[in-house]
Amino acid sequence: MKIPGILRPSKKKILLLIILLIAGFFILNTFGQKKQTPLQFAEVKKQDIKSTVSSSGSLTGKDSVSLKFKSSGKLSYVNVKTGDTVSTGQVIAGLDTQGLAITLQQAQNTLRDKQAIAQKAEDDVKDHSSDESFAQKVTRTTAQAARDSAFDNVKAAQRAFQDAVIISPLDGIVTQAIETVGQSVSGTDLIVQIVDNSAVYFDTDIDEADISKLSEGQPAEVILDAYPDKIFKGSVEQILPQTKSTSTGATVITARIKLDESKMEFINGLNGQASVILSEQKNVLTIPQEALREDNTVLIQTPDGVRSQKVVPGIRSDTDVEIKEGLKEEDRVVLNPPAQGIPNNRARNPLQGILRIGGGGRR
Repeated sequence: MKIPGILRPSKKKILLLIILLIAGFFILNTFGQKKQTPLQFAEVKKQDIKSTVSSSGSLTGKDSVSLKFKSSGKLSYVNVKTGDTVSTGQVIAGLDTQGLAITLQQAQNTLRDKQAIAQKAEDDVKDHSSDESFAQKVTRTTAQAARDSAFDNVKAAQRAFQDAVIISPLDGIVTQAIETVGQSVSGTDLIVQIVDNSAVYFDTDIDEADISKLSEGQPAEVILDAYPDKIFKGSVEQILPQTKSTSTGATVITARIKLDESKMEFINGLNGQASVILSEQKNVLTIPQEALREDNTVLIQTPDGVRSQKVVPGIRSDTDVEIKEGLKEEDRVVLNPPAQGIPNNRARNPLQGILRIGGGGRR
């Protein structure tokens, strides 16, 4: 069959085709290919690593108490101020008791009157218990009930007198105290707050998902916002058996960390961050966590490029992971590996083989 002249190969047509293919190749590489992210590497190194549960909290004492009056009244005196040290049984503050004194005196007078009336009614039927009339019985029991009520009123007046004075129930330091004497206060007004600072604690709220990892006696480290360059060491002393909700709706449990630093300047309520140490290893091989893939492999740099390497991971910190097997110190691993496979930064040349068109030897 005769081939039309336009379809017959010629050197000019082959050269034109090659030029068009080369131009298309460069256009494709310049505008069509997605730019590859350059690989980043990290070096395997030896260091100490800790697996921790971290959360925020605040400094507090062994115990604390917020003292208030049980009834309303006029504040007569406050014997302490913020920062003072107090002891158990010390008088802290008191209400004006002038009105209470009058009430107590009136109650005592009423009691004496009712006692006399009851005594008279009892004397009238003395030695006549068998023939006491109904009217006499009503008189006697009414007088006795009135006497008992008067006695209760005296006790209530005495209790009000006692409640007009606040006494410290513990040794500690005053962290808050009302200052204005002479003002009217109610049973809801905070008069004095006292914290037992014989031991220093850090209360931190642990997310319910992590609470199973904690146990009493675990070591902990605390960094206070006021002392960012100092680490305070301690241990978990108590995990409170009660959940609570945060402002964001999360469920947390409070863990109490007793700090070893007993001579620190105590300031109640200082904020900070606690890290409860679950486990730790000294001087072990580590890599950044982002270098470890989900199938426990890493991409390791070799003279011939990168290759996949199976490893055995150990404990994890917030940033690093221990490597028990598979790597050695100073190996370099890809810091941003793909989820699977091995990256290939070499672009394929689509002209390979094309230049052989018509030139693969004589047929």
